[in-house]
Amino acid sequence: MTKIEVVDPPPQPSVLQDWKTEVKDTPCHVFNKRFSPLIGMPQVQCLTNSVVQSSLPKSVLDCATKITEEEDKKVKEAIFHAHLLDSFQAKLPKVINMDRPGWNERREYGIPFGRKHKTLTYQLLLLLDQQVPGALERQLVEDTLTQVTLKHSDSLMQINHEAAFIVSSLTPLPQLADNAEIKSLQEETLPDIYPLSPLVNCRAFNTYCLKDSYGVASNNLYPHTIFIHQNQSRMKLSEDQFAGISLLHAFSHAAAYAKATGSIVGSNLEKPVVLQVVHMHRQYFHMGVFQLNTLNLTGTTKNIFWTQPWEPLFSKCCFQAAQPVLEGYNPRVFELLKGLHAQC
Repeated sequence: MTKIEVVDPPPQPSVLQDWKTEVKDTPCHVFNKRFSPLIGMPQVQCLTNSVVQSSLPKSVLDCATKITEEEDKKVKEAIFHAHLLDSFQAKLPKVINMDRPGWNERREYGIPFGRKHKTLTYQLLLLLDQQVPGALERQLVEDTLTQVTLKHSDSLMQINHEAAFIVSSLTPLPQLADNAEIKSLQEETLPDIYPLSPLVNCRAFNTYCLKDSYGVASNNLYPHTIFIHQNQSRMKLSEDQFAGISLLHAFSHAAAYAKATGSIVGSNLEKPVVLQVVHMHRQYFHMGVFQLNTLNLTGTTKNIFWTQPWEPLFSKCCFQAAQPVLEGYNPRVFELLKGLHAQC
């Protein structure tokens, strides 16, 4: 079998406009979209001081109602539109044939994965808004950048994350774990990754900006769901690493929102911040719900992340004999998205 490797274009700088970086004496570990946890979820748990629950909350699962025939038809149309019927064409990333190293392979034109992800997500959000009462009152912001700087033990770390979409609501999502449950989780131990540090594969820089920013500027809107896309073809992620990145994004957005609204007493929050995350890579969807209880990343109070295994939306979508073909379609993905979208 021919082995191929896809080469990404050079990375574009990911900094907020008009933000000036300065040379500091204290190095800072900077996490961005190219970070991949070396040992998956356990590393991110230690980074974010979070315990993981292996199922989505009951309130989400109860709202994940069975897909109707009409919804089923529209979801399939959205998949075809995003992956096959979009007229936009661009030069795709360079492909290296590992059986012929040094050979200059012909560049192909097609729909970039980034555009496929954005188009499909937007189409699904439109469909979800039609199914959920009151969803049209929510605000949708596209292509945001969130930055938050925190202390982890004696080290400084900064998380710089992009989101394809942020859905905000006029009311906050309800607290899922009450104070008694939060207190009971103090006895829960995080994974032991010794002798590795949670910061093991993140570079430290002396040039950075300490300013914090949440992707949505208005303090009158509450975070509801963030949608993140993994478009980098060279990042070969296991399911555990994929889920770990979901947790890290959820934490960074919740922490940035908490710092932006000033709802912090010491290192703990006056009221926990709850938000949902949908993480997409090609045909795979990973969904989770995060409750931020503290910004003390080494203390006894812990944050909580509800998650479940990723779900493929389909296995194959292509043209065969000039006809669009969809194989391995999984309606459970849209049912879970309905469950998340229905939360208020």
